[in-house]
Amino acid sequence: MKYKNLNNIFYLEDLFDIWTTEQAKEKEYKNDKVDIKSFSRDGFVDVKIWTSPILDGKRVLYIAREANATGQRFVDDGRFYLKDEESSRKKRIFQRIIAMQNIIKARLDGNIKNEYTYSDFNEIKKQIAFMNINKRGGSSSTDFKELNKYAEKYNEFIKREIEIINPDYIICCGSYWQIIDHVYDYFKSRKEWENRKKSEPDIDMYYKLDINGKIVPAINVYHPAAIKRNQEYVDLINNVFDKL
Repeated sequence: MKYKNLNNIFYLEDLFDIWTTEQAKEKEYKNDKVDIKSFSRDGFVDVKIWTSPILDGKRVLYIAREANATGQRFVDDGRFYLKDEESSRKKRIFQRIIAMQNIIKARLDGNIKNEYTYSDFNEIKKQIAFMNINKRGGSSSTDFKELNKYAEKYNEFIKREIEIINPDYIICCGSYWQIIDHVYDYFKSRKEWENRKKSEPDIDMYYKLDINGKIVPAINVYHPAAIKRNQEYVDLINNVFDKL
């Protein structure tokens, strides 16, 4: 769906204000577990650090699918959980994101890190940005049909949020195909995908997006809550960066 003047919006809060209004207008929405007005804000953890020269060329945006909003009638208190809640340190999803960031930070600094650790949690989290695709939220398990519909319906908002954040790298946390195929709509058919796969064998691992005229690798990683060994995340990140 096309929305007018989104390119004239330069602040996330302004974008979210319009986004919440559009969500509330959905006449076809039917879900008695998640309120139509539910909205989970996200973005910069620390905008001053994010925009500082120390992160030039090293800004990493993590994109997940959706927050678990089951049973919460209204999820829009203006807060960004990862930023505002000290208890975010106890959540496995954020522990793994910080562990991945430690590995990526080492690679961007010219080193290789093979250790899984989320030490310096509060310091490292200030250096990243984080967003969900489905701002309304879902249940404890993802309904991919609904997630894909949301990604397509609000793709202009999702793309504008990414543009405002302006990352150098995107880590798709179980959200790779939603970003590549439903938000940016790069593959029009199964046949096109199969043909591209022949010439770009690593397309399952990463895809280079054009964001604000800048080439930004979107990297496919497991969802941080997946039942995977910690070392699998370490090996996956290092393997992708070996190929970039």
